[in-house]
Amino acid sequence: MNSKTIFFLCLFSFFSTLVFSQTTIKENDYTVTYHPDNIAISFDKNVSFSAFNSESLVEKNVRIDSAKQYTYILTDVDPSEFITFRYSLADSQYKNFMSASIAAQSLSTGVMNVYFNHTVNTSVAQYQPAQNLGSTLDDMLITYIDACQSTLDIAIYNSYSPSGTTGIAGAINNAYGRGVRVRVVYDGSTGSQMIPLLNPAIPVLPSPTFSEYGIMHNKFVVFDADSANPNMPWVWSGSTNWTAAQIDGPDKNHAIVIQDQALAQAYRTEFEEMWGSSVLLPNASMAKFGPYKTNNTPHLFLIGGKVVKNYFSPSDGVTAQIINVINSANSDLEISTMLITRDDIRDALINKYNSGLNMVQGVFDTQNPTGNDFPALQSAIGASKMVQYSGSGIMHHKFMLVDNFNAASDPIVLTGSHNWSTSAETKNDENTLMIHDPVVVDQFYQAFHNLYLQGGGTLATAALASNTKNIILYPNPTAGTVYFKVDGSLGGLKGTVTVYNVAGSKILEKGFNNMQNSSIDLSNYPKGLYFINISVGDLKYQSKIIRK
Repeated sequence: MNSKTIFFLCLFSFFSTLVFSQTTIKENDYTVTYHPDNIAISFDKNVSFSAFNSESLVEKNVRIDSAKQYTYILTDVDPSEFITFRYSLADSQYKNFMSASIAAQSLSTGVMNVYFNHTVNTSVAQYQPAQNLGSTLDDMLITYIDACQSTLDIAIYNSYSPSGTTGIAGAINNAYGRGVRVRVVYDGSTGSQMIPLLNPAIPVLPSPTFSEYGIMHNKFVVFDADSANPNMPWVWSGSTNWTAAQIDGPDKNHAIVIQDQALAQAYRTEFEEMWGSSVLLPNASMAKFGPYKTNNTPHLFLIGGKVVKNYFSPSDGVTAQIINVINSANSDLEISTMLITRDDIRDALINKYNSGLNMVQGVFDTQNPTGNDFPALQSAIGASKMVQYSGSGIMHHKFMLVDNFNAASDPIVLTGSHNWSTSAETKNDENTLMIHDPVVVDQFYQAFHNLYLQGGGTLATAALASNTKNIILYPNPTAGTVYFKVDGSLGGLKGTVTVYNVAGSKILEKGFNNMQNSSIDLSNYPKGLYFINISVGDLKYQSKIIRK
């Protein structure tokens, strides 16, 4: 890949790599904090703890933090290294050891590019417009294939190409012709018209078709996973199959492409579990698909300052992770997924709505599979909030958004190939990404907004968003002073203003006995984007301000 191509691909999301930074993630038993030269793992109570390299099994050096109780510091961490740690809670009745796997931060850029093949509503963008590539999504995929230099691993459910010299097949054959090692896994039960068009020297492996196995439903590509240049590896994922209707339309889909070596190597590990080997040719006797796979990849990554979680099905318990994301919502929850037949996910959504989260909204395809939970959702949450897409083609997305309107919470997009079904949970080969970043979430919301309105949905108003008529910030942009104008009902109330920079750090907090005509001064802070949280009485309000 030449420098111009690297710049071209990275430019699409340059802004999103800079806006927010998060280095700490809290799990049930522990908290992981990424530092420039180490990783700290903290517990709420005393534990027995050890850590080792996930691949070589060599034990890691662990230092107990003298300044913070129950904190273990991994000091000899290499970029992109996979680390497994084991712990046993000291007061556990059974003293059983539990384990978790994480990835060390890579030296990659962390760029994240999101592409849609249908209309998006950029008028609701909070940070940057989403990209609608229309019928040229396949051309973007070809751009990445053309830039690949050393290895190209493809796991695709179904595919098409006009010929072996044009389209996606032509790009793959050209990559092979210039010396790229190409390996392809595809679903054995589909037509996959592209596969016969590939150079016969390119090794391919169909998934099995026995009864206890489902389908190889992935749609991912791993580019240059082991490159000596950490800016070369990319992962292409999302909902898009490579048939003409899926990638060019009218089916509604997206792709997300991430520049990160650790994530690329995790996807490569998953690929090679299905491939049965780590070399050019597959080993069918060692290949593992569906229920025979193991939970053998890290799940926690720090990519470009953003927390990313990655899970594969059916080994990694993805349904539980989907429910965890639902339960994390504080202000709003948006769903755009083809179908839902899992009662536990249905119940989690209904429970979240019944708990008082008014802004639970979803758009689904018109399919009516066995066990369809859409009618129950519509009955419990409302016919204007749970709708079916009424446009042309299949509404094929599988994404969910949490707290798009609450940057101070933890905005998350959950996406990938995993339908919300029992087959995806227990039989199919699938992949799922959970990205904690408001800029990426915002781009998905622009796609959701368009599809939801086409389905006849009525946009609910989040509590945080509904207060915009009560408080006005001006001027914006500002040279320094920001004034607050509030309506009469709030004018005599006390309030607190908190300001965060783009790294998510609190830089200013100021209380007021009367919010009417109050102000803050940002003149001593650098030019750029800031996020403002305002609490007045029982109301909360968020906004963005630009210091020019």
